[in-house]
Amino acid sequence: MADNPHRESSDEQSSEGVAGAVLGYLLAGIVVWGFLGWLAGEFLGLPAGVGIAVGMMLGAAGAIYLIMKRLSA
Repeated sequence: MADNPHRESSDEQSSEGVAGAVLGYLLAGIVVWGFLGWLAGEFLGLPAGVGIAVGMMLGAAGAIYLIMKRLSA
């Protein structure tokens, strides 16, 4: 049992783990930054939806940057 030749090394990342991380980064970035954009829009008196849209775009861009940095793409 200890000499299983099909055992994965601990350095390899499973595709499920990578997919979950990508989805988590994207959702968290969009939701958190969208909320911060909404707060900024309310505080600054921006027209409805402008702060949310800008925040969601910034969150998605930041999430994509983190995903590429994590995956070394």
